[in-house]
Amino acid sequence: MRAFLSSKWAKILVFTLGLAPLSALLWRAYQHDLTANPLEFIQHATGDWTLRFLVFTLAVTPLRKILGLPELIRFRRMLGLFAFFYACLHFSTYIVFDKFFDVAEMWKDVAKRRFITVGFAAFLLLIPLAITSTAGWIRRLGGKRWQALHRRSM
Repeated sequence: MRAFLSSKWAKILVFTLGLAPLSALLWRAYQHDLTANPLEFIQHATGDWTLRFLVFTLAVTPLRKILGLPELIRFRRMLGLFAFFYACLHFSTYIVFDKFFDVAEMWKDVAKRRFITVGFAAFLLLIPLAITSTAGWIRRLGGKRWQALHRRSM
């Protein structure tokens, strides 16, 4: 198990599995199987996968300690970036296809519906985490500051 988790094939598998929800959504769109309200279906699917990937990301540290598999840490950044990817798809669907870039209408929604307010705030909090997830940013910030940013946010 440890040999596989340390191999490049494990990362390729996790990456492929991370794209599976998008592939399934695109396949359903191609098959014209997005229900009677396709926009709502896409928004729910991308939002649900965002939350799932956030949970997967947050579960890595406890799982590696419980299972005694420190190799699992290799997948945390990728899972977090998939969470951000699906959050971007979710947010883009809302902005482009639901609100047609109408900022006033979006602010009404943010004020009216708490789940949109929480989702918008969560998306804003994910942005610095995604931006600083590269090796270059780790060097620029320094290991301790980078860890502090990512620990406070997670």
